[in-house]
Amino acid sequence: MDLKQKKKWCVGLCVGIFLGFSIESSAVADTLEVTPLSTIERKTTHKKSEDVTANFIEQIGETARDIGQKEDLYASVMIAQAILESGSGQSELSQAPYFNIFGVKGQYEGKGVLLPTQESDSQGRMYTTKATFCQYDNYEASLNAYAKLIKNGLSHDPSFYQGTWKSVASDYTAATHFLTGRYATDPHYHEKLDKLIINYELTDYDNVPKNTKETTDYILPLDDPIVTSTYGKRGQSFHRGIDLAMDEGTKIQAAGEGRVTRATYHPSWGNYVTILHPDGLTTLYAHCKKNLVQVGQEVQQGEQIALVGSTGNSTGPHLHFEVNRSQSLVQEQLLDPIEVLGE
Repeated sequence: MDLKQKKKWCVGLCVGIFLGFSIESSAVADTLEVTPLSTIERKTTHKKSEDVTANFIEQIGETARDIGQKEDLYASVMIAQAILESGSGQSELSQAPYFNIFGVKGQYEGKGVLLPTQESDSQGRMYTTKATFCQYDNYEASLNAYAKLIKNGLSHDPSFYQGTWKSVASDYTAATHFLTGRYATDPHYHEKLDKLIINYELTDYDNVPKNTKETTDYILPLDDPIVTSTYGKRGQSFHRGIDLAMDEGTKIQAAGEGRVTRATYHPSWGNYVTILHPDGLTTLYAHCKKNLVQVGQEVQQGEQIALVGSTGNSTGPHLHFEVNRSQSLVQEQLLDPIEVLGE
């Protein structure tokens, strides 16, 4: 369906969503240090759900895949380290507002947080001190900073982590062995990482998705909607998607087949749903009156997933619809839904 040819378009005023992260690329200070988060004295949020690790992987997996492909790194190792160092994203340091999932010390773009940590002296005796840890805007920034550290090494040895690169390490096990004694002093560090990689089949993230086509035959999530706001700059702000006006309670349908990755509430998006599609794109449906699907559910194209509403930051019943290359939903990976639907 060519959205550009629809006759019922009328661009008007509608309050949209201006969420997302603006990540500025900057080199990681070569003086940064890394410490396993298990040695940091901090409060940890415990979740009873058995899927806490799987959910964490869902949040960072595709971003790690993208970075791994660009930086010649094993995404599987990156993800396993993030799981181990952050307690599957449950440590205080790894959550908002810090998002430090690798235990990197120092400052990032001038931001850091002082936390108590345990260190060992020359005799191996543990003592408590305080250290400054990097503070990031989101998980993607933390992953990118980690990649820069692994690629740039240390000030006195730029090749310090070179043995973990794909072009050097024959497989992920060679990379995890090389990290042991370098990234962490734990002699069993590689065994723990390998176990996580095997148990959660993380090697899948070391490969390019089977379907690398960025767009497929998506359909409109609503029948004959009125477009009240388009994608892109809007005044001094940036509108992340398109707004489709429709009566409250109207059925919202999945733009394409895929797996539900979010079905929850956000102060700005209100009730919203996200779907990961086979081609790697993620679609987002916001301001819903009610979500009708659950995380992990497989849906077919055209299947009812929610009802039009005006929850969250909204002035009237409509659907805010986004398309993103990344499951992390960062602004830098957004696509114009009109272009995707217009293919």
